[in-house]
Amino acid sequence: MAPKSFTFKFTVPRDPQLAAIVADVAHHAVGYAEIEAAAGADFVARVGVAAGHALARTSPDTLQIMVASNAIALTFEFDADIVSVTHAA
Repeated sequence: MAPKSFTFKFTVPRDPQLAAIVADVAHHAVGYAEIEAAAGADFVARVGVAAGHALARTSPDTLQIMVASNAIALTFEFDADIVSVTHAA
């Protein structure tokens, strides 16, 4: 598995206060995927906002987040929301 290629998932309780934790995971993923700093910071902010919206929903009780990175992009997917950033060429 190359540094830019990985996949994992995690589950958090539906609580909007946990959006900061999801954003922190995104921050670590950006570093591991070697995303450029400015694009990475924007991605982390967008993940935090999307996670806040998804975690504010009341059903089901938990939110499963799928994280994937390949040679093209880093992606966070939860509910119907997908947030991604492309790797610099």
